[in-house]
Amino acid sequence: MNKRILATVLAFVLVVTLGGCATKQTPTPAPFQPVQLNPQEYTKKVDTFVVVLDASSSMNEDYNGRPKFDLAKEIVARMNQTIPPLDYRAGLVAFGSGSCLNGNDSKVLYGLTSYRRADLAAGLDSQKCAGGVSPMSEGIKTSHANLLQGNLGQTALIIVSDYKEIYEGGAIENAKKLKAAMGDKLCIYPIQVGQDKGGKKFMEDIAKLGGCGFAVNADDISSPNAMADYVKKVFLAPAAAKATPVAAAPAAELDSDGDGVPDSRDKCPNTPKGVKVDANGCWVLKGVYFDSDKAVIKDPKVLDEVVVILKANPKLNGEVRGYTDSTASAEYNQQLSEARAKAVRDYFIKQGIAHERIRAKGFGETNPVASNDTVEGRAQNRRVELHPDM
Repeated sequence: MNKRILATVLAFVLVVTLGGCATKQTPTPAPFQPVQLNPQEYTKKVDTFVVVLDASSSMNEDYNGRPKFDLAKEIVARMNQTIPPLDYRAGLVAFGSGSCLNGNDSKVLYGLTSYRRADLAAGLDSQKCAGGVSPMSEGIKTSHANLLQGNLGQTALIIVSDYKEIYEGGAIENAKKLKAAMGDKLCIYPIQVGQDKGGKKFMEDIAKLGGCGFAVNADDISSPNAMADYVKKVFLAPAAAKATPVAAAPAAELDSDGDGVPDSRDKCPNTPKGVKVDANGCWVLKGVYFDSDKAVIKDPKVLDEVVVILKANPKLNGEVRGYTDSTASAEYNQQLSEARAKAVRDYFIKQGIAHERIRAKGFGETNPVASNDTVEGRAQNRRVELHPDM
């Protein structure tokens, strides 16, 4: 009886355990919307790039709930989505061993050829699994053989790996050979997937060997903005600022009377020289004011300036217009405005201007130029204006 009970319990535990395994799910990758880098804003920092992808068995280990191999392919895919479509040459090489690489230690997945985003993505997708030992030296060696074919210009070697269980001596030796062959044209950019401490040191040593480039962890460049920054640092340089064409100076508009207002906007053509005009090119005399309830000219200075212009232009005639504030009745203000206009006309005649050239007219409290609710406003409204006939 006890044995039967024990067997039942073990069977129940086994079912629960298997059920738990069956329901275990791989975390869904975070959505990635690449930053669109405008090719017109950049120029190429490199002419050629080769990505070396670790497809060995250590990459099957989980990191943050996902196989490191999947994470490595994902970081290369995000890089590929972010690189702007400039005329690079590109290659993609995987290293590992066993059936995942058709029995070889390395395999060319793409290139070396003109960079096409879709073609590189297809090459990356073609590597379905990871397995075997970690012959990074062979991945670098295969890259070496491809990179020495022709003049490929400035080149970036990007090695994506967990940097774990790798024969460092062989990898360093082949990296040195490649550097010796290419010199300053080669920079090495290692990317580590995972947080293996020994692997981090090895990665940093590889980066230093290149003499340029830098090492980074995949976690730090996985977001769209971080990947865009990475791509700009590795692949791009700011485009030289284009000189802004200097617009030709517009042709000067004709101003026949020389008053500073072009003929196209001048509503008073043939204005006499020396007069001050408004925005429409019309000469409206202002500045002759009177005390309240008075028609006595306070300051004839402005009038003397007008006399000079009238004498210099004997064919110029005009109308003196008188105004008041609104403190008295409209009838009284009309009479007062006429008296003010006549006082100015008489002043011109006394200065030698023929009486037939000047007319006088009163407009009362109409057309105020300021508010009659203030002392200052009323003072401005007690005025006389001269409107010449053009």
